[in-house]
Amino acid sequence: MRRGFTLIELMLSLIITAIIGTALIRMTLAQARFMDQQEAWRSARGVSRSGINRLLSDLRMVVAGVPSGLEAAAAGGQDFTVRVPYAFGVMCSTLAGLTTVSLLPVDATMFTAPGYSGYAWRDAAGVYTYVPSLVAPVTPGTPGNCVAAIPSQVYTLASINGSPAGQTANLTGAALIPAPPVGSIIFLYRRVRYEFKNSVAVPGRLGLWRTTLSDGATEELAAPFDNTARVNFYVLNNAIAQSAVPVPLTDVRGLELVLNGMSERTPGGSTAPKTANVTSSVFFENRPD
Repeated sequence: MRRGFTLIELMLSLIITAIIGTALIRMTLAQARFMDQQEAWRSARGVSRSGINRLLSDLRMVVAGVPSGLEAAAAGGQDFTVRVPYAFGVMCSTLAGLTTVSLLPVDATMFTAPGYSGYAWRDAAGVYTYVPSLVAPVTPGTPGNCVAAIPSQVYTLASINGSPAGQTANLTGAALIPAPPVGSIIFLYRRVRYEFKNSVAVPGRLGLWRTTLSDGATEELAAPFDNTARVNFYVLNNAIAQSAVPVPLTDVRGLELVLNGMSERTPGGSTAPKTANVTSSVFFENRPD
């Protein structure tokens, strides 16, 4: 006859199994909670990266000086407007409000995107003059305006550096008096407003919005952000950015981007969504002395 388990042996085995099972359950729950926390951190960092990538693509070409490429800024640093250059070239001719320019090669999608606000030209002292206009540039322009005669030679600006991707464009706006010299540097720009305001994608939270002011087209770039998200201002030669909006704005030499992104939900084991504190800086072009 085979000997079976005694009641004591059976009880001991059940107790040991229960202890091991409880430990395994606790370990599984802890691992799940850890992964949930990590996913929340990744989500928060992703929000910050999304915001900073788009901001840098616009702000890295903004021009400092008088007037400034930073057109307006509200107290709190959560609302500001910039003039964003997106195509560069040289001036061929200007007459009675019609200016013909020869442009360097530029991304076609960027060039044809809506929101054109005007153009700016640079004088011999390095100062840009902004010429607002809501009439989008005509492409191609008038190539003949980019060909002129100089004693004993002919020069052409129709295709800068001989690139087949170069193009001419006719720009409209106020007549330029005095007329800039042929070959003056010029760029086309868009007036863009950035705001941290109520999100549509994540209701009840803060989102980053981008609006082109010439046509009112607006888009929510990323959400949600912590209420501390904002920009600070680098003034003149100060190495530390200030939170107060400087007067005048022409003293601004760059922006500190405080993009504190948040996770959409509160992970297990936490009492609030996770926040990723991300700060970066961008300095304007054509910085004066």
